[in-house]
Amino acid sequence: MNRKLLDPFEPEYPEAVEACLDDEYAVKCAFSHNGSFLATARSDGQCFIWDMDTLNIMRRLQHGDAALCGVSWSRSSRYILTYDDAGACALWDLSSGRIRARASFDSAVVCARIHPRNSLVFIVCLAREAPCIVTAGAADSDPPMVERLRIAADDVDPASKAAASTCCCFGKKGVYAFFGTSRGLVLALDVASRSVVCSTKLSASAVNTIACNPRGSDIVTNSTDRILRVCHVCLPVSASASASNRTSHVQTEAKVEPSITVAAKIQDIVNRVHWAQAVFSSSGDYIVSGIQHKAEHNIYIWDKLSGSLVKMLTGPNELLEDCAVHPLRPIYVSVSTFGIIYLWTRIPQQNWNAFAPGFRELEENIDYVEPEDEFDRSIQTRDGTITDYAEERFQRDIRAGGASIDPSDFDADVDITDNDPLFSDSESEEEEFLLPVSVENDEDALPPTALPESMSV
Repeated sequence: MNRKLLDPFEPEYPEAVEACLDDEYAVKCAFSHNGSFLATARSDGQCFIWDMDTLNIMRRLQHGDAALCGVSWSRSSRYILTYDDAGACALWDLSSGRIRARASFDSAVVCARIHPRNSLVFIVCLAREAPCIVTAGAADSDPPMVERLRIAADDVDPASKAAASTCCCFGKKGVYAFFGTSRGLVLALDVASRSVVCSTKLSASAVNTIACNPRGSDIVTNSTDRILRVCHVCLPVSASASASNRTSHVQTEAKVEPSITVAAKIQDIVNRVHWAQAVFSSSGDYIVSGIQHKAEHNIYIWDKLSGSLVKMLTGPNELLEDCAVHPLRPIYVSVSTFGIIYLWTRIPQQNWNAFAPGFRELEENIDYVEPEDEFDRSIQTRDGTITDYAEERFQRDIRAGGASIDPSDFDADVDITDNDPLFSDSESEEEEFLLPVSVENDEDALPPTALPESMSV
């Protein structure tokens, strides 16, 4: 996919279901950072990795016997984190297909996320305990280091269940981590110092999910009171980051008061439905939420600033379990209660005049008379002059069409090695990981040296 050739005016939301993937036991899904792969967490303890180009299964990861609660990708797409309701987390290295680190807890894991800049560090939210930061060991055999976090604010009893977090997410560069609690609190934690920077109380209801936009300036929360809240985040740059950027960014010297303020509230006033998931679109201008109501499979797209409904995608009569947004394309993925994965995308419009100004659309078929010099590149006449017929036809088409086209564009080379900074949000971009090809042997197939009796000589 050449990102430079994408239509910049294409809407960010899809229109209809393009394909269906039968996963049977899928309950959660997540896109990789570049959108090349889709990971699904299954209720039988397995994790499937789908290729978005071929829509085929690339890997099958056996986490355990307990049902998985979700997955999380690393920035390079090399590592993937799986966690279940039995309290086990596994960090997989897809280059080798083995588990890089495994951590077990006494409580069920409700949410876990990989650090966006350090793939060997991840945070874990437990059901009845305080959240933890887990760091993988130097080798695969070394046990991971688990560090408990104290996120309880002044008005929350640390010994009660309210000290435990219900959801979490990292900021854009992993400097801060955001937590939601069962008492409606949203807290921002400095990952380096392990201290709470600021907190705000949204409501008395528990926060089910929390997500950060691609720019890192806003977060969206989904609470049990059926209201989606868009919060604006104003946090100072950490001490380590400000030291490296002091020469280039003068504004970092100014003191910034940390705060999390509610910018908009979104809810379905008519139906008052519960929300299964709420995330930002690829640009962060829209809120994508899937309802969890009876036998309806609907996805709502809201405007982030005004809170108005932009579009509603209506699916089959199946309960929606989870939904995810492609990080670059207007592609949504939703998981139904029957394990079917629906891919929502836009119907492409065939407009050939946008690519070739001299192209003429035909309403009906016509007979084409091939010129004698159709495939002649150049020829040398008796007087020694060389005539380039291809260039001559090119100039003749320019005069016939009346368009001014640069002749240097006639033989244009396509640059496939240039890294466009427009689609990069990091100063030191990690090397893109390519998933190695894995060949699975068919148990029913014959050995390579064996032949059927009918084929033997």
